[in-house]
Amino acid sequence: MAGQTGMTYAGAGVNIDAGNLFTRMIRELIRENWPEAAQEIGGFAGGAKIPPGAVKFMGSTDGTGTVAILAALADELGGIGQNAVAMGAVDMYVAGARPTHLLDTLNVGHLVPEKHIKIIESIILGCLTSGCILIGGETAELPDMFKFPWMFNLDVAVIGFPDPELEYVPMEEGMQLYAWPSHGPGSNGFSLLRKVHRLRIQEDGFLGALRKIFKLQGSKSKVIDNLMKPRSDLGDKSLAEALLVPTPIWIPEMEASRKNGTRFAGHAHITGGGMVENIPRILPGDLKAMIWKYRISRPSIFRYTQEIGGISEDEMDRVFNQGVMVVSVVDPSGPGPVAPAFRIGEIQKRKEKLGAWEPQVDFKGKYN
Repeated sequence: MAGQTGMTYAGAGVNIDAGNLFTRMIRELIRENWPEAAQEIGGFAGGAKIPPGAVKFMGSTDGTGTVAILAALADELGGIGQNAVAMGAVDMYVAGARPTHLLDTLNVGHLVPEKHIKIIESIILGCLTSGCILIGGETAELPDMFKFPWMFNLDVAVIGFPDPELEYVPMEEGMQLYAWPSHGPGSNGFSLLRKVHRLRIQEDGFLGALRKIFKLQGSKSKVIDNLMKPRSDLGDKSLAEALLVPTPIWIPEMEASRKNGTRFAGHAHITGGGMVENIPRILPGDLKAMIWKYRISRPSIFRYTQEIGGISEDEMDRVFNQGVMVVSVVDPSGPGPVAPAFRIGEIQKRKEKLGAWEPQVDFKGKYN
């Protein structure tokens, strides 16, 4: 019919022009930080040179999880990219390989280039800290894939190459355990955190009404108010400030320690599963880690969450990092690692009692 306007992709919820603008903004950020990599952005695939002498590569992938929901609600997107980089790049480093290149996948309900570019800026900051280069990625506007159009999800893939300089010395009884601190939950445990602190958004219909009655969820405005309100138990910080602090990346400090003569026998990245699940991944079967809890000063968000939710100590230890981002096993014959690392325990022989082995992570005392 003459004069009738046909259907468009934008009308279906996907704005190609916004996507093109976002790509140009990303390319400019790459050009500012890695001029040699700018041409990689916008093509069908990204590439980079292989380090001299490399015979194999390693890959790691991870994401931010449901912390992205709170970051979107609080409109605090400046640290979320660093969280994702930390998950992938530190995993790579503790595996004995240097993270060198990174690709991201950013899925959004509705793309707002001026807002979502903060996520990319944060990814780049994480890359600069961990020593890798952002060489490409995918941004997809996916209407109807998310419950609300303001939601997003971020994943990264890290490529790295093993380095003989990062090889560990053999692990033995009597070696010392050092902790590299966390400043908060990072990207782990947020499904539980959102339930404890009533940060779930009410659904429509009968189910949503029931959830609201039982105080499991609230309206978007109430959840935002709850998220942004200062709390005396958190030193007058809001839940947003306590929960969304960016995950620290201690790779430069770990490298400084190694170059200073610290002899590492292993690093455990304390992500989902806490120290209980992650430390055993680096231990021989006949050794255990004795952790002195009283040496660890937990960020107040952990104590506050435990009290509000009535969560057992064992459950806290299995879900959260409890103030420790990385645990390093150190040979005591050399110097200890540089600050802010601090000693939290030692490696001991694992004993068998009544046909059962001791757990490989043994806690002593209470958190400071």
